[in-house]
Amino acid sequence: MPTRSYVDPRLALATHQDFFGHDRLARSFLRTLPRLKPGSTVAVHGAPGSGKNTFLLRAASLMERERATLNFDPRASAGTWCWYNPWLYLKHGNILSGLVATMAQYCENPQALDRARDIVGHLNRMHFGETMPATSGTGINRGDINPVDRVRRGFIQLVDMLQTQSQGRVLVFIEDCDMLRPSARLLLLEGLRLLATEESNVTFVLAIGRESALESMRVREGGIDDTSAAYCLAELVDLAITVPGLDVRRIAQLMRLHLGTGQDVIRSAFGTDAIDALSAALTSRPLGMPRFLERLAGRVTLLGEYATASRTTRELSEAQWAWVIVSERWPSFRRFMLRGGRDRWLHLRDALVQGSASGAAGVPSTSPEVSEWLQKDLILTDYLRLYADDFEREADAVYWLETLQLACGL
Repeated sequence: MPTRSYVDPRLALATHQDFFGHDRLARSFLRTLPRLKPGSTVAVHGAPGSGKNTFLLRAASLMERERATLNFDPRASAGTWCWYNPWLYLKHGNILSGLVATMAQYCENPQALDRARDIVGHLNRMHFGETMPATSGTGINRGDINPVDRVRRGFIQLVDMLQTQSQGRVLVFIEDCDMLRPSARLLLLEGLRLLATEESNVTFVLAIGRESALESMRVREGGIDDTSAAYCLAELVDLAITVPGLDVRRIAQLMRLHLGTGQDVIRSAFGTDAIDALSAALTSRPLGMPRFLERLAGRVTLLGEYATASRTTRELSEAQWAWVIVSERWPSFRRFMLRGGRDRWLHLRDALVQGSASGAAGVPSTSPEVSEWLQKDLILTDYLRLYADDFEREADAVYWLETLQLACGL
């Protein structure tokens, strides 16, 4: 395992246990690296909250822990890695300059900082818009072919300095691309093509949703359809992989991980079977997004702490836990149902029953507003079908729970 003077704090977050089931795909990806040309870009797609950044973290962790057992080709496989978050640099200069500076930080060679300063200086003088810059652009120094060539040659030298620490491909993991505005995503994707050539033994791995990537292409090309945007994206991305959704069997395990010591508080406040009932209410696959589970764990823990402190404890049914899930996942629907009184629960149940019988998401009922909700959000409709009867039958219990949530600021 190579040693480096700079240890990325993100690596400490990667545990040895693969809660998301990403390791099999991550190992396959790392073994695929020799087949990718140097200077390539890999896009890791996935739905919001599906664990794209976690996949990157698992891949970096495997590089550190299992290098000897992965049968890497030391000349072409992953050697060393860097971690970069462009969102942190969005308000502080050029995100490409931030990338170069971050890579230099990982390098043990003291000359890397000087090389990075030279690259950053030229990048900051470049203009990445569609109009001429207001100030003079990068000058052509003696011996330079052109400004782009100077930047690329400097970047090749920086990558070479990182390679001396460990044989093999340099991997640059770039997280949180979805948090960038579309124009910044486009700048990043096009900028990676500017920096890297086949002479630089580096691969960029970006966590970016497919829709986010296509949206960035529309910024450049205008209102084009998805197929045309995908063709444009293919010019900038050499390989695209999709992180699968969280396996339904892992949802309960991950929820317990997020709750941690709070499980005892929840059992004390809401019954000994509270964690099992909550896990049962979470078994719908679309609700298994890791980021959503983390937010839900915070909500549930706060609810338990408040109930214990105010001595308003009560054993919750699975349907009541389902309402806690609805409150976190669909807060607008929560407000809509509560403002309609008890009659709205009846309308919801009737609309779901009729819609299920006719094979439609929702049908016109005595409450057109209810039907509108069921038609515009199919995930919500599928989830409500599981508990609509219980919501109507346990209306008093749901209102008690709602009063508790409002009292503790949720």
